[in-house]
Amino acid sequence: MAEVSFDKQDNGWRYAGRTKDGKPKFRKYTNQSLDHVKAYLDEAGIAYLVEPAATMMFIYREKQPKSRHSPRYSYYYTTGRWGGDQRSKHYHSEGIEHFMETYFTPIGGKDEQE
Repeated sequence: MAEVSFDKQDNGWRYAGRTKDGKPKFRKYTNQSLDHVKAYLDEAGIAYLVEPAATMMFIYREKQPKSRHSPRYSYYYTTGRWGGDQRSKHYHSEGIEHFMETYFTPIGGKDEQE
């Protein structure tokens, strides 16, 4: 009989335990550092607030937010997970570049933000 191999194909997703409903959950890490994400946002002129204890940051939709709670996204830079203001539901992006190009929508037009 021939030798068989059951090598797991690595697509980046890692088992991360179970949900409270008992369903398996998985994470896909971006391998992006906080410095990389901050540099990208700084270059794009996007306002953000870092919450280091949660490896999360708030990315503001306004160019100059008026308060800490201005319209924003929550973005977890280690996994690419993101959500809106309420953070009741999360979505996945491949990294900060993918998030900004695909999901980020600023408030107001170009003239309003300048």
